[in-house]
Amino acid sequence: MISSLHSGVSTLKSLSQGLEVLGNNIANVNSLGFKSSRANYSDNFYLHINDAESGADGVSNNNLQQHGTGVHVGSVSSNFSQGTLETTGLDLDLAIQGEALPNGGGFFQVVDPATDEVFYTRAGAFEENALGVVVTRDQYRYQLQGVDGSIDLSLNDNETLLSRRIEENGSVNLVVNTPSANGDSEDVIRNAGQVRIVNFQSPQYLRRVGNGFFTNGSPGQDLAGLVDNFIPANGSNGKIKQYSLELSNVDLTNEFASMITHQRSFQAGSRVVTTSDAILQEAINLKR
Repeated sequence: MISSLHSGVSTLKSLSQGLEVLGNNIANVNSLGFKSSRANYSDNFYLHINDAESGADGVSNNNLQQHGTGVHVGSVSSNFSQGTLETTGLDLDLAIQGEALPNGGGFFQVVDPATDEVFYTRAGAFEENALGVVVTRDQYRYQLQGVDGSIDLSLNDNETLLSRRIEENGSVNLVVNTPSANGDSEDVIRNAGQVRIVNFQSPQYLRRVGNGFFTNGSPGQDLAGLVDNFIPANGSNGKIKQYSLELSNVDLTNEFASMITHQRSFQAGSRVVTTSDAILQEAINLKR
């Protein structure tokens, strides 16, 4: 088999993987907190038929023959920049406003109450369950974590909830109406915890598990390098913005442009394969 045929096949294989990445980005253009990915291509190893050598007189031999063997997907990197923030009317819709901060300002930490498995997400659509615990608004019902455990918004006896306020630093305050000592009632602000923000030294090592969730490896592993700072609006952590949700950071304009480039490259690669096949066919016919 001539090497150009192998190069053409590697082109088709690698670009197919790249189109899978582009297709997944486009499919999740409306997914909350979704982070786009990019396929990074690299050339394959080279065949060194004749390398540069130094002659007896010190003059280098420039009769170089180095043939490439095609292309492969070197890596698939994630873009953790902040997506557009959309204002909603729900007080447990939270977004992390990190803008140019590393990783867009960090992630919410949620826990599966059945298995204690930890996940990280930018999709801040939460709600309160019947027990007063803040959970994700999906079929998984993972519990939102604060610095001291799960966020619990349950009321004390004789309290009436008026509003919930979540500050930029993650402080969760309940405005409640409670009976006073003289028999009347009064409005008081009671702290109900602190939202936990998690950041990483190397977020590219986080594993995607679907539904907008990431993991930091198997239990006991720390693949991405957990940063020991869990307070929002502190250090590299972003601010909490209440009544907001972060949308996908997929740029459709760039994705469509990349898709067209991939299509043209795929066509060129297929032409290399067909041309190489025709040359091989001609070589076989020489014997007839």
